[in-house]
Amino acid sequence: MYLINKLVEYDPENKTLANHITGRSIQLQLPANLCFLFLVTHPGEIISQNQLMVVGWGERNDVTTPNTFYQAILTLRNALAEVGLPRDTVKTISRRGLMLSEATQVEVFSPTAELTIVNKDVAIAESTARQKPAWLIIITATLLLIALINGVILYKHHQNMPFSHFIPLSTGSTTNACQLFYAPNEHIQDHYLTLLKNNPGLCAEKQYVFLIGYSKTERIAAFVCNNDARRDAAALCTTHYFWAHEQ
Repeated sequence: MYLINKLVEYDPENKTLANHITGRSIQLQLPANLCFLFLVTHPGEIISQNQLMVVGWGERNDVTTPNTFYQAILTLRNALAEVGLPRDTVKTISRRGLMLSEATQVEVFSPTAELTIVNKDVAIAESTARQKPAWLIIITATLLLIALINGVILYKHHQNMPFSHFIPLSTGSTTNACQLFYAPNEHIQDHYLTLLKNNPGLCAEKQYVFLIGYSKTERIAAFVCNNDARRDAAALCTTHYFWAHEQ
């Protein structure tokens, strides 16, 4: 296992990222997990897109499209942000590939010591529990089970709503045909407005458009959906990518 920035535990075997302070945990998809593990184990190296596609998709890399690759990296960056890491932990090097950010600290660790402490706490808790009435233990266990079930339901619902944290984007016009939203990853939205101005076809009538990108990076992704994908898990979306110099 790996400890990233002394904050997030990365378990490549179980494909999970977990913030050990907040308890927030995200499970990565297999290609994103394999790509991230390769970057973590090759710090300071710039890994080309082709090499990462071989790592993430294996024999299927020949039929994997660049859009599929960019979507996997976008999902990975979203997961990193959700557990409290910078989105540019996975850094894009123009026309060369990706690398782990120089500011990222990675430590290899074994959870054995922590498990020992946990087991000790469990033993103390069990000893204390034996002194409590049986009905109190049953009620407590039932409440904990209900809380756990509710947590799982909420987590799965959140996982199915990938744009739930997006917020409305105002263009200053009252004649927008579509509903516009953007990921609040930075305070400046000028690059989104420029993109929409130069690509008016994105904002078709009764469509929902979700934008994500950075003003200083080279790409912006636009997800165009037939329904509000923040609430409708069955919404059909298409993905469009734009180079910043093409806006």
